[in-house]
Amino acid sequence: MGNAMFGQQQKENTTKGVLEPQTLGAFACCIAGCVFVYHFMADQAFSSVLTMSVFAQCLSYTLIGMQISSSRSVAGISGRTMLLQATMLCLRLTSTLFMDGYLPLDKTGDMVYQVADICTLLMVLKILHCIFKTRRSTYNAAEDTMDVKNMVIGCVLLAVAVHPSLNDWATFDIAWTASLYIDTVSLLPQLWMSSKLGSVPAFTAHYLAATFVSRIFSALFWYYGAENIARFSGQGWACPSAAMIVLAHLVQFLMLADFAVYYVKAGVSGTLGSGEAVSLSTETYVI
Repeated sequence: MGNAMFGQQQKENTTKGVLEPQTLGAFACCIAGCVFVYHFMADQAFSSVLTMSVFAQCLSYTLIGMQISSSRSVAGISGRTMLLQATMLCLRLTSTLFMDGYLPLDKTGDMVYQVADICTLLMVLKILHCIFKTRRSTYNAAEDTMDVKNMVIGCVLLAVAVHPSLNDWATFDIAWTASLYIDTVSLLPQLWMSSKLGSVPAFTAHYLAATFVSRIFSALFWYYGAENIARFSGQGWACPSAAMIVLAHLVQFLMLADFAVYYVKAGVSGTLGSGEAVSLSTETYVI
């Protein structure tokens, strides 16, 4: 029922030509923000790519909010992924609001980075409210079945065992590291659900694409960050915390790479431009 409602509304919106201008506007605002930050706030410092990553992440949830607003439905959106993302953001902000070990080295680390994360957290909480309260009748609960509690427990335990010490305070170092590990697995429920449904609504596809870009920016920054951690540890790449940072970002990239292929194909074929759902192989992401 939820998929039918979403499909009908999606077609109506496509006919009116509403979806594509909204999407382009959201992407344009994000790109403009990144350019402004890079040139005028960060003085073209490389570390600003980390701030760009949270801008892209903020964009991804803006697109999900647009989907819910236009379709009056949460069909195709994983509530479990949103729960993991909310947990991740709370843990990361626990570190970045009080310590500076994991912040960009330029001026954007003085609050721009944190404000972007706070805005993203507020949007995720709003999306969760829609999924479990106001639009619950359209939620694909039967397909959103992945166990996330054990994921969180495993990520926290791994963070306790293996974490860098850029804050020089174990509690905050563990909080940031746990957020990284949870972020790494957070999209599994969404990809699992999308595989079961066999397609991804257009805005959800844009959300995953923006997330992919966010992860690339983050990986660029943290590869060099991990390199510094490895060098100063005296162990080189045998340093467990440095190796885990790189491995986590590699897993994030590989997890979304398969979807990126479908996204590009849909863009080339014109499917995305018409606001149609992106079709996936029924075997994609099935373990």
